Amino acid sequence: MKRRVLVAVAVVLAAVTAMPAAGGPPGQWTRLPGTVVNFAQPGLARTSDGVLHVVYTRKAGTKSELAHATVSAVGSVGSTSVALGNWASMSHPDLLRMPDGSLRVFFGGIRSTSPGETNNAMNTATAPASGAQWTLQPGRAAQALYAYATSYAGAALAKNGTPISSWAGSPGLGFHYGIDPSTPDGKIPQSSCCLYHPDIGVDSASGQAWVGFTSNEKATPGFFVNPIGPGGAEGGRKLAPGALTGGDFVQPIGRTPITGRIGAAGVFLAYGQGYPTIKKLAVWRTDTAKPQLLLNAPGAKHVAIAAAPEGRLWVMWDLGGKVYATRTNHAATRVGPATTIGAAGSKSVYELDGEGSAGPLDLIANDGQGLWHQQVWPKLQVSGKRAGKTIVFTVADAGDPVAGATVKAGGKTLKTAANGRAVLAKAPSGRVKASATKAGYAAASTTVR
Repeated sequence: MKRRVLVAVAVVLAAVTAMPAAGGPPGQWTRLPGTVVNFAQPGLARTSDGVLHVVYTRKAGTKSELAHATVSAVGSVGSTSVALGNWASMSHPDLLRMPDGSLRVFFGGIRSTSPGETNNAMNTATAPASGAQWTLQPGRAAQALYAYATSYAGAALAKNGTPISSWAGSPGLGFHYGIDPSTPDGKIPQSSCCLYHPDIGVDSASGQAWVGFTSNEKATPGFFVNPIGPGGAEGGRKLAPGALTGGDFVQPIGRTPITGRIGAAGVFLAYGQGYPTIKKLAVWRTDTAKPQLLLNAPGAKHVAIAAAPEGRLWVMWDLGGKVYATRTNHAATRVGPATTIGAAGSKSVYELDGEGSAGPLDLIANDGQGLWHQQVWPKLQVSGKRAGKTIVFTVADAGDPVAGATVKAGGKTLKTAANGRAVLAKAPSGRVKASATKAGYAAASTTVR
């Protein structure tokens, strides 16, 4: 599909820069400036320099504004600015990194109550990779007028680089390929009110796009996915396996957690099984019959999912005032040890989101008043097996071997080979303590008897 070039004169808003927030290493929360509602969810995208860009809606008196913040590759929250200000209303946005490296945001909203206002539905704006200056596209980015009222905008890139946006409202669930409002919208049919909180995942191998959403329809409630394309919905919707308990389910607050993978096939949906409280967390590849992963997490809330390098996925949730995050193996069939994090700010969690394309997870939590950031590293696993005077150590990441890890044991420093193993010859008798480290990972230790 040929990409359209915007030639209309755009409104360029000068960035209003705030002082940088104090950043910190993994294990430390940092608040992003501004007050948000307790169901606010940001849009996240990482540029080629490793910087994470965060856009979110916040109040400015009686108006709404779109804020932009940056997080460095090492997890330090940088300066913030007002990307778009003085709007009558704004939904919670989603953010894309475009093929040329620029940024594009989608959000529902009305710029003003003027009778001649044209930015009054699904809107889009762009910025260079720095995020320093945002240019609003005049007029709508899709046909549906009711997109202005969507709680959350969802977005993804088609395999050919075309942006896809999604929204929901009482007339139904819509999506749009590109940014030309003269192109027809796609729609997921609904039998009664309502379909909610769509987001989009794209299979990086096949290019197939899927929209994930929840349904409160009396006849067909639950978590659903539907394949989509430029011509509209492709086939019927699919109910997530095990999504219903007694005909009901625990509905998420924010966008439906769905994502494609980086460098691997499949689109994956994360959701809770059980009602009235979640019993297990499921991670389901949408073109298969059953979940690839089931995690025991009784009482879990606010499940989220994010793509990581080489086909891995981050899964996160909160439970009992703590946040948990774990990363899968390359095949997305096993998880590593979960990292446990104390809740930020008010110690309550209302929404979780994350971005993991660089390897670590940049975790964003909404405590009911503000958005907080913390970087989480995946945990190594180390084990040792003794055979006489020799101990063979194995270092793994969610079961996959880790090459180049440093193992310290018995007064010696070893390096793991491609199979994740390192051999300690002439090991001391008795118990031998060992530690395993590698850049980008949380350390692990073990004791071999």
